Amino acid sequence: MHPFIQKVVEPLVSQSAQVCPFLVQKVALEKLLSQVFAIEIAEGDLDCLEGRWLKVYVKDMQIGWRITLSGNRVEVERVAGEADVTISGNAREFALLVSRQEDPDTLFFQRRLTIEGDTELGLEVKNILDALDHENLPFPLKQLLDSVSHVSRFIYAA
Repeated sequence: MHPFIQKVVEPLVSQSAQVCPFLVQKVALEKLLSQVFAIEIAEGDLDCLEGRWLKVYVKDMQIGWRITLSGNRVEVERVAGEADVTISGNAREFALLVSRQEDPDTLFFQRRLTIEGDTELGLEVKNILDALDHENLPFPLKQLLDSVSHVSRFIYAA
């Protein structure tokens, strides 16, 4: 990784994420996840999360969230608390996953992303992410993911 990224950009992003009020994170994530997974929610593909908690933790940024499905609504809560399954890794691995630069199986088998707790639930979530059709995403989100893809190629190529 390029030294500038490691010494300047990553700490800046990490600090920004940590000081962002939780209510802002909650509202933004609930809206985003509801849009991204609208088809999966409507078709019942995310029913595995009904009343169960998925914790997503970005280790190098020391930030995370607990996510569940309640009815047809995605709910996001603070990372503190019980979770049925935890998926964790560094920001780089999540960027590679979201931008589809790296196959989810590769990230998990190489232990760059880890699943702890109810691994069956974790694998269901991984498979849902892997099957997500980027063509059905809202246009602004597709643009954002394209940007993440380009930036992460540049950042992590060094």
